[in-house]
Amino acid sequence: MALVRGGWLWRQSSILRRWKRNWFALWLDGTLGYYHDETAQDEEDRVLIHFNVRDIKIGPECHDVQPPEGRSRDGLLTVNLREG
Repeated sequence: MALVRGGWLWRQSSILRRWKRNWFALWLDGTLGYYHDETAQDEEDRVLIHFNVRDIKIGPECHDVQPPEGRSRDGLLTVNLREG
């Protein structure tokens, strides 16, 4: 499977709502995975974009999310999944 794009992003946890830095990888088959580091060996989770994403919002559209301290709202990206 071919890597389309990869890089470090801040992810807000779903339970405690804390910000955590993860390596994200977008794969050619339409999956988005996130990992502990750039080796992409220890996968935390993977989302099949085509089937599981209900909505994507960026920047000022992300009204219900506060960016990490010292970060701009312009860099926010919210991916809402069908299963919550």
